[in-house]
Amino acid sequence: MSDQYCYPGSHVLVNLYGYADPELWKAAERRVVQAHLIDLIEHPITGDFDLPHLQAIHTALVEGFYSWGGQLRTTDTGPGGTGIAHCRPEFIRAEADRVFATLAASDHLRGRDRDAFSRALAWTWGELTVIHPFRDVNTRTQFTFFNQLALHAGWLIDWTTIDPYLFGYARTVAIVSDERGIDALLYPALEPLAPSSAEPVQALRRGADRFVAGGQAWTRQDLDRALVAAIERRDA
Repeated sequence: MSDQYCYPGSHVLVNLYGYADPELWKAAERRVVQAHLIDLIEHPITGDFDLPHLQAIHTALVEGFYSWGGQLRTTDTGPGGTGIAHCRPEFIRAEADRVFATLAASDHLRGRDRDAFSRALAWTWGELTVIHPFRDVNTRTQFTFFNQLALHAGWLIDWTTIDPYLFGYARTVAIVSDERGIDALLYPALEPLAPSSAEPVQALRRGADRFVAGGQAWTRQDLDRALVAAIERRDA
């Protein structure tokens, strides 16, 4: 199936640098987006934690590399190699409005204890993973958005305790099942912020480096076992 976002006959996304070689394209994209991600940690985009806020973050992350920053995708997508589908393009806006309305109704998760915050954050993250609003760079956009949301609600996510590959798998599972895996990984990584605490920029920078690096790929069997074990620990 053709994809208007890609060069003809290629899976390489059309980019402003003109990279057509898959390895050069992906390496350049990582450098550009990671630099913008760190800048957003140090200088967050203010917003109402809604779809326009998410779009503004995406726009900033892909600035100078893709021309479609912040634009809702118009083609079907799914996690590569899984056969799983994300939300159809025509339903993206309505589904996003539903999720962000729920988030707003919960006062953006402020005033919740660790258990309640983790469960609500996991549900929201899982739903946004299903929606997958943009053609690419959704994961890094959500990472930026949800870390900012957590700080706003008085929590810091310690990403040094979460394997990024396993977390990505938990998000994929949430598309077809539920968000319990996301919750199980987030819950032990949450640290409360004192009201007087300055924004923990250094901790988030370290977390961003680990999250984007991805780590060692796991086998499907190991992923399943690790996620089940995490859920069992959470339930206990």
